[in-house]
Amino acid sequence: MKEDIDEKNVAKEAFVHLKDGDIDSFDIIYNLSKKGVYFAIYLILKDKTATEDLMQETYVSFLDNVSSLRADVDVLAYLVTMAKNNAINYYRRHKKENELLNNFVPYSFLEENFSDSGLIDLIKENLSEKEYTVFLLRVLGEYSFKEISKFTKIKIGTLTWLYQEARRKLEIKLGGK
Repeated sequence: MKEDIDEKNVAKEAFVHLKDGDIDSFDIIYNLSKKGVYFAIYLILKDKTATEDLMQETYVSFLDNVSSLRADVDVLAYLVTMAKNNAINYYRRHKKENELLNNFVPYSFLEENFSDSGLIDLIKENLSEKEYTVFLLRVLGEYSFKEISKFTKIKIGTLTWLYQEARRKLEIKLGGK
């Protein structure tokens, strides 16, 4: 615990010096944050090469924006959060349709977590395959219609119709309308 406090204080002091133009202070910040940044990215991408590339992008972006950051920012937490967000964006941009559908929103995970309530079974029983896919990606995967359109190759208008139709069917089944 004391070590964490010491690291935060060292990082904070190095960050202040970095903001003042002392580029050598970046080495201290890098050494204190590199493990956290690496694992934040790797846990999402599970690819060593892509993780290393995104680490570099994260640090370059950090250096480009260091002057606009508040001096009291927790620089270590900021870098880990920035790395995680970069990894999520990279993942969404670079995975093919099947990888996204099978890995990023794994149906087995959803079924395990919602099987007790019967929710997945209810959804499967009452929706067409396309409605089911759109509904899961939109509601549980939290994708925008634009993102869903990119990897399903279905027009946004059709997606919104499928989603609304799925909602209507489920509302009727659940007695909502």
